[in-house]
Amino acid sequence: MQKELLLISLFFCHWLADYTHLSTMWMLNAKKLGKPLFPIFVHAGVHTTLMSVVLWWIIGFNTLWIYLILFQWGTHFLIDVCKGRMNGWFPMLQNPANKAYWIIFGFDQLLHALVIIFMAYYALLV
Repeated sequence: MQKELLLISLFFCHWLADYTHLSTMWMLNAKKLGKPLFPIFVHAGVHTTLMSVVLWWIIGFNTLWIYLILFQWGTHFLIDVCKGRMNGWFPMLQNPANKAYWIIFGFDQLLHALVIIFMAYYALLV
């Protein structure tokens, strides 16, 4: 039951940080082309802050908690920067009417989901 609760909670954090008011236009504009980096860094920090609270609640404050939140911050930042840069290199990826847009969007979300699953798996090994 704890595993399911952790996964659902982390995915809920991801949803909150990406699809609510917690993603500001400042962040979204930067994510669109993968620059400037600071708003994307802050956006990854919003994800990390939400998930760090959930992880602290489940596993407490320890070395693993620190590694997991740093892993979340770094991977979320890199995934979003890479997706944004691809949008800049291939402008067709910015058009939702283009099938490639949805393929890249889905792959981006898959990578974020794999990171969340990895974090939940390692958090519960403790």
